[in-house]
Amino acid sequence: MKKKIIFILIVVVVCSGLYVAFKREFDQFNPMYKEQYVYALINKPAEKEGKNEWIRYRYNLIGYTAQGEETKITFSSSKELEQDTYVKVLAKGAYTKQWTLIQKEEIPSNLYQ
Repeated sequence: MKKKIIFILIVVVVCSGLYVAFKREFDQFNPMYKEQYVYALINKPAEKEGKNEWIRYRYNLIGYTAQGEETKITFSSSKELEQDTYVKVLAKGAYTKQWTLIQKEEIPSNLYQ
């Protein structure tokens, strides 16, 4: 009985660790999340990832849906984006499907006033 409980605890810990490590990939297939556009302002520098010619710039931002809900988003780019630029991200949970740079006028009127 003791071995079964230990085995179950190990399985739970391993599964939890995998979920935390690969949350973005799990969210892509999670039916509980819906795809939605999130609008954000690039207001902090990107984190560099990779080496030499394989550098990516990762942005971890706080954005808002069209309904005004605050959401954390993460996306990466092959080039560093300018500060104070607006971005529109198609996100599903922590997974980012696509992103585009937009003008301030393209943001729904109830955001960033």
